[in-house]
Amino acid sequence: MKKRKPSQKKLQEKIASNDYEVFFEDECHFKLTLTIIRAWFLAGSCPEIKSPVDRFKVSIFGAMGMNGQLITLENETFNAETFRLFLLKLLYEAELGKKDNGKKKKILMVLDNARYHHAKILQPWLNEVSDLLELFFLPPYSPDLNPIEMLWKKTRRNVTHNRFFNSLSALWYDLKQYWAQFHKPNDELMKLSAFI
Repeated sequence: MKKRKPSQKKLQEKIASNDYEVFFEDECHFKLTLTIIRAWFLAGSCPEIKSPVDRFKVSIFGAMGMNGQLITLENETFNAETFRLFLLKLLYEAELGKKDNGKKKKILMVLDNARYHHAKILQPWLNEVSDLLELFFLPPYSPDLNPIEMLWKKTRRNVTHNRFFNSLSALWYDLKQYWAQFHKPNDELMKLSAFI
């Protein structure tokens, strides 16, 4: 039997307490340049797919709830201030369940150790919202404990791989269209976080 990491056990204890609505957070870039994956083609044919030469990208903050809800925010840069803006959006849009005593659950945000997640400038604001939001940091280099990584992979497979986008706005439009199905809690995303 696979031994669990101490942080994974601690996370499972918090989830089992029924005091939290758990969200897994990560940032991701979707580049305008072409990404090719294996696909079926007629024997002897050599398909051509256009690819822009620019290295432009769409940068996304994302949080995937264990309830299956996805909340995203597009931003050109990832820093302490843009991260705070994303957390504000999360607090506003997250659909929270209720504890046994009828009070709304607190959000437990599971995230990696990016420098701006720990920024000192965030601490006063995080203290102000500590009754609504708690950050849970994963150990370094453990993307396997963050199920939103599987959503990014699924998004690339369904939206960006083997596709030509002639502009960032076209790429961003298709990403938004795909993620719109996950704005409300749903079973498909719930399954991605079931292994935690």
